[in-house]
Amino acid sequence: MEQFLQILKKVTVNSLDDGEKFTDATRLLAIENMLKGSEYELLYKGNLTMLYSKRPPTDGERVVLVSTHIDTVYSQCFCQEKDNSLYGTFDNSYTNAATIWNMLNGKFADNVIIAFTGDEEKDSQGAVETVCAIGRMQCSVAFAIVLDVTNEGWEQQSPFTIENDLGFDIFTAHRLVELLKPYSGKYAYIHDAEPDESWDYDEYGIPCFTLCTPVLGDMHSDEGVLLRKESFPAYPDVLAIVANNILGS
Repeated sequence: MEQFLQILKKVTVNSLDDGEKFTDATRLLAIENMLKGSEYELLYKGNLTMLYSKRPPTDGERVVLVSTHIDTVYSQCFCQEKDNSLYGTFDNSYTNAATIWNMLNGKFADNVIIAFTGDEEKDSQGAVETVCAIGRMQCSVAFAIVLDVTNEGWEQQSPFTIENDLGFDIFTAHRLVELLKPYSGKYAYIHDAEPDESWDYDEYGIPCFTLCTPVLGDMHSDEGVLLRKESFPAYPDVLAIVANNILGS
């Protein structure tokens, strides 16, 4: 838990863009610094996205994309404990931290590409740039997992939610249910939720869904939100399980 909290504090810093490029790259630099010396290499760094993987994808390889946006809409960043919960501004630093924690602890398979994107709060041009950049690598995104926070599932004390499931067939849906069986009855499912990057990946014909962590409060306010400590390690664990197994053998 302590390592995770340190990662969370490091990514709870500003990240701003103008819809075309990052104008405040503080969080980008924090992510790059944390991943230096790790087994991950920077595959691509553009105007609104950074792509990481353990190795470059091979020609024709089917990859899984994990997409976590780093743009912020609040004017201050903070991360502190309150009432046995983590209190801070977590749109979207919590899922950034969960992703990095998995990366540093060897939780993802070799065919998983990680995207840290900008402009999600407006036009999702970071997601568009991600699709174009991966397309130039001569591989195909067989599935995308979008990460975000949500108010859904808070009252039910859900450790995570599944939202905006788009574009995948019944066999993949069955595999997803099987992968989540240990959490049966504990997580919330919302088929048609608020717009996020999943809507954009779906427009490119990429099967996807959003894996969210429930929080309490206005996600876009400077007051921050409450996040239950119990969401860790369940959230990063589920992320790794689904990312590594959603394509099957």
